[in-house]
Amino acid sequence: MRRAALLICSALVLTGCATPHQRGHVTLSKQAARGSEVTAVLERYREVRNTAISLLDPKPLSTVESGSVLNIDSGSFQVSQLLAQKQKQDTSQVDLTSILTPRFTAYPLWFVVETRDTALKVNRIQVFQRDSAVDPWLLVASPETVSTTSLPGLRSVDGSVVTVKPGDGVGMSMSPQAAAASYAKALADPKSTDAGNVVADSFVKQMRSAEAKNSALKGVTFSQAWATEKVHYALRTSDGGALAFVTLTRRDTYKVKSGLTITWPKGTPQEAFLAAGISGSGTLNYDHQVLLYIPGDGGKPRAIGQYGGVIGADGN
Repeated sequence: MRRAALLICSALVLTGCATPHQRGHVTLSKQAARGSEVTAVLERYREVRNTAISLLDPKPLSTVESGSVLNIDSGSFQVSQLLAQKQKQDTSQVDLTSILTPRFTAYPLWFVVETRDTALKVNRIQVFQRDSAVDPWLLVASPETVSTTSLPGLRSVDGSVVTVKPGDGVGMSMSPQAAAASYAKALADPKSTDAGNVVADSFVKQMRSAEAKNSALKGVTFSQAWATEKVHYALRTSDGGALAFVTLTRRDTYKVKSGLTITWPKGTPQEAFLAAGISGSGTLNYDHQVLLYIPGDGGKPRAIGQYGGVIGADGN
């Protein structure tokens, strides 16, 4: 298996911890993870992912991923298995452009890396978390942006980026948690008050376009439900706002008129999970990780990146 080089392309923002005195607490020093250590984490992640791809089995991913990232990637593998498709191994050059580490007084610890995939022309803004000194670093968030998108400036103190509590809305139109909830409600109902409180960005437009197409199916009653999980990761931006990693859940439900069956084009995730189609009712479940920017000038929250996919289905 060929391992592509990880190139450190800019100055690193790092802080750290010495050996903890007891589980759950750390003694702070200047660095939590050096550039070489972070590179090793990323290389291990890629190696394990490529092993999973070669086996067409998502089980190895549980050693390097957790939460909705694992749900999304496992769903992708399940699609490939059901459709007898092979996934392409990740061998392209990946540039490590920045490492962002806050200060912590207790576990879990987490850091953010920004990488650029030159072949796919995307940036990945990834969060790795470690729950204790004896646990591995696991990928817990991985929204993607187009290669031309730049992150907003981030506030730092003594070389460490500053975190924002989920309920802290000081200096912003709303807190990260409230912004996540408002964004989910706006996706669920474009006529709601919340729809006017967030930007109708490209992700919102994409989801509304898909909803409109599904709603136009003849003989089908379509409904879509959105919800948000608790926000765990948010960084203070230099304008006093926040950059929040938000996980949204989506349920697409189809109720089909008696005597009819709906199917999907070959090779689609929907066709993989609901191969026999839907003749009564069926639901497709999705996870979406959204990188939400909440400006510090009172501006509306907007998504600048996302990563998601089908994670399961129920139907008949």
